[in-house]
Amino acid sequence: MAAGACMRRPDKPILPYVEAPADVVPGMPLYYATAMPLDGYATGVLVRSITGRPTKIEGNPDHPASLGASGAFEQASLLELYDPHRAGAMRAGRRRTTWDAFVAAFAPAALSRRVGARGAGLRVLMPPTTSPLTVSLLGRLSEAYPDARTYFYAPLESPTRIAASRTSLGAALVPQYDFRAADVVVALDADILAAGPFHLRYAREWADRRRASPSAQLHVAEPTPSPTGTLAVRRLGATWSAIGAIATALLETVGRGARGTGRASGTADASGAALTPDARAWVTAVAADLAAHAGHSIVVCGERQPTDVHVLTNALNAALGNVGTTVWYTPPAVLGDGGPDHDLAALAAELRGGAVDTLVILEGNPCYTAPSDLELSRVVGAVHNTVYLGAYDDETARVSTWHLPAAHYLEAWGDARAYDGTTSAIQPLIAPLHGGRTADEVLAVLAGQPNNSAHDLLRDAWNRAHGGGAPTESDWSEALRRGVVAGSAFARATPAVRPDAVAQANAALAARVGARDQIEIGFVPSRAVHDGRFADNGWLQELPDPVTKLTWDNAALVAPAMAARLGVATNDVVTLRVGERALDTPVLIVPGHADGAIALAMGYGRQGGEAVARSVGVNVNALRTSQARHLAQSVAVSRTGRSHELAIAQPHWAIEGRGSSIVGEDGDGRPSTASSVQPRKRRPLTLYEPKPPSPDGFGADQWAMVIDLDVCTGCSACVVACQAENNIPVVGKDGVMKSREMHWLRIDRYIDGPPDDPRFETQPMLCQHCEKAPCEYVCPVNATVHSEDGLNEMVYNRCVGTRFCSNNCPYKVRRFNWFDYNGEIAETERMAKNPEVTIRARGVMEKCTFCVQRIRDAQMASRLAGDSTTGPVVTACQQSCPTQAIVFGSLTDPESEVSRQFGDPRSFSALDELGTVPRVRYLARRHEADGADDSAGRAR
Repeated sequence: MAAGACMRRPDKPILPYVEAPADVVPGMPLYYATAMPLDGYATGVLVRSITGRPTKIEGNPDHPASLGASGAFEQASLLELYDPHRAGAMRAGRRRTTWDAFVAAFAPAALSRRVGARGAGLRVLMPPTTSPLTVSLLGRLSEAYPDARTYFYAPLESPTRIAASRTSLGAALVPQYDFRAADVVVALDADILAAGPFHLRYAREWADRRRASPSAQLHVAEPTPSPTGTLAVRRLGATWSAIGAIATALLETVGRGARGTGRASGTADASGAALTPDARAWVTAVAADLAAHAGHSIVVCGERQPTDVHVLTNALNAALGNVGTTVWYTPPAVLGDGGPDHDLAALAAELRGGAVDTLVILEGNPCYTAPSDLELSRVVGAVHNTVYLGAYDDETARVSTWHLPAAHYLEAWGDARAYDGTTSAIQPLIAPLHGGRTADEVLAVLAGQPNNSAHDLLRDAWNRAHGGGAPTESDWSEALRRGVVAGSAFARATPAVRPDAVAQANAALAARVGARDQIEIGFVPSRAVHDGRFADNGWLQELPDPVTKLTWDNAALVAPAMAARLGVATNDVVTLRVGERALDTPVLIVPGHADGAIALAMGYGRQGGEAVARSVGVNVNALRTSQARHLAQSVAVSRTGRSHELAIAQPHWAIEGRGSSIVGEDGDGRPSTASSVQPRKRRPLTLYEPKPPSPDGFGADQWAMVIDLDVCTGCSACVVACQAENNIPVVGKDGVMKSREMHWLRIDRYIDGPPDDPRFETQPMLCQHCEKAPCEYVCPVNATVHSEDGLNEMVYNRCVGTRFCSNNCPYKVRRFNWFDYNGEIAETERMAKNPEVTIRARGVMEKCTFCVQRIRDAQMASRLAGDSTTGPVVTACQQSCPTQAIVFGSLTDPESEVSRQFGDPRSFSALDELGTVPRVRYLARRHEADGADDSAGRAR
């Protein structure tokens, strides 16, 4: 390995611009506002571009869905842009073709001959959309072909929330929340802080409330542990079908408490009988907490829960007086309300009937994501003309007549709405790398506007939406600059709940109470690949799940008690049967998982042309049907006798069991409360005298970081942000199984307590930048050194790969570059690299640098401006964090936030007694913030 570290990159010529583009200075970044659509909804982002090449995604502070933060999907979307496996050419049959040939074949004159003058033989299938431009083009298509139909389908879509509002509120509405005003939050099968179109905003608001009011409580009932559930004061593991009985009991108890006597209108006498003792105890405690904070609480229900549960959730918020304060309603931003045009089974029936001549599929890969009983691949393949707009040569592309490469959102013009209705502008940062087109351009061709570019279509729609040319050029420029259209959010509504709808929902839920020993399967979105659309993204495939730490796979998540009854262990392969359908999958035992429930993550088992995604995990769509898209019951489980080793990252760098402070525990090993953690008073023994500040100014700063574990969700956005910023490679499943993953920042997960009711702790762990760093003493070539401003630095050119420093690191945060992971990557993948960070060759150690490139940029900027102090420095992990749990700055500024938090009573250093004096400190979790006894604060 020492020889491998001596590699030298071949010399390559560097050529200047003949004519430099406007505003482009080589090496200086520019930032552009745009929006990333996911499940139809927009999340605003700022994209860093260096000499015309996007290199980093950040959140847009002006956008209501991000507030300056970004999630793992937003961060990793950069790698998707440069994916070499994207479709590279248009195809008609087996031959390459051109856009002009497609326009000629589907111009109105040619298309009408096939589908009829009124379009009776034309169908369009696409994911639900919030784009005003797309909606207007669909309207034009409908005018041109009145008998054509458009269907909407997404595997994670559920119409139950809107259906519940129509039933209980009298209109199609969706709930909106203000967590800044909520002292009690109850989540029923809802991962509100780490999933959903507004989760970045909700995480920020909840964290702000938690900081302002430490007594603010979060209660969660869920089938499988989620990032939201790990932060709950009271968490209950409950099956999907049990959530309805819990909601009924909550409404009954809250209503009875509000009246003093009697039951809430429409509640069921048998609600308590359907609950386990643990669930009854949870309901009693949570209902009391809700009643004590009426008007300052929120009850949230997961989108895939049945309509009746959403009706009861609306009733709960109304009974508590939350509507109008912490809860209100707006029209849905997504097109349609889950009606007939969202029925994929109806489209499949039309295709089987042979009446459809031309089917246009605009992204979504439905032949993979569709329920198995529809046999969509077969019926789509039988259509005479199928046009598929998709980014990859995937399962749908392979049965389509025409395949058009889809443009990435960073290559496209367009628009989309956020969850609250705010319109966001989508603008490209780079020309399409593979000749991609947008759904709007395809719709324009079908509607008879083939010569309009996506930019022209958007600008025309903008002018028409703002009064036919009334807006000035400055209005358009301002919308592009900020990434949002000011004042475009939907108006708020506070309708009353209909008592008859609540009574009907209670009666329906009481009639559906099933046997407690029945096994059910929940089909859940993957926290790594979502519904499969990110399956070819190596950053996300290798990102450990926030709870299970599973990478490069999916598995049947089961409770420890259920695994014991079945006689299976983690890695054992079982057969799951639902009626005539069967699936073999490995088992992963998860403490805190609901007994009787199996969670299967979607998005795996791909068989298309994506090289990274192919054959990773199992395709759970084989068990889904059009009548059981999200939940399957009456499941039979049998052992196969085989095993499949899962790549689980948690054990690789585990440091628990050291008899020392890791997450701020007391001497007995239990997590500490705010009052029990005190700052360390002792002075660490040392033979070294402190260094005076450097005369050139670099030593005037002393950099440090504080991470608040009380609001850290473990969502792992920071991990992907660090990977994107610092050119961290992907090692693959085999590398992970050999403990060779390269992440500079990891999220450690600790579990304490009984397996059916554990307490979860998450802790971001990175190089601690110890003032007395054990790694520095043992390096034989002085490759790991200490800077004058407190950084533990790595000199890559000196490192010969002895790994002594890694052996001597008590935090296990140093990574060894076993292979030249960047040596044989495609040219497009090289475009994703940050030019400000060295790309490491084989055989060297690497680790967190506190984003030293950002520190040095800020120091040089301060020098040029003549400032005596360095301006604010924001690390990549800090910038992405939805809850602002990470604070970074200089300790030499006594007024800085990092200095204040260093002296916080909850502040502690991991493994503090070793005397390494880390520059990273943590704020301990407040497990008893309300002063209650711990045994009363957890469901038993």
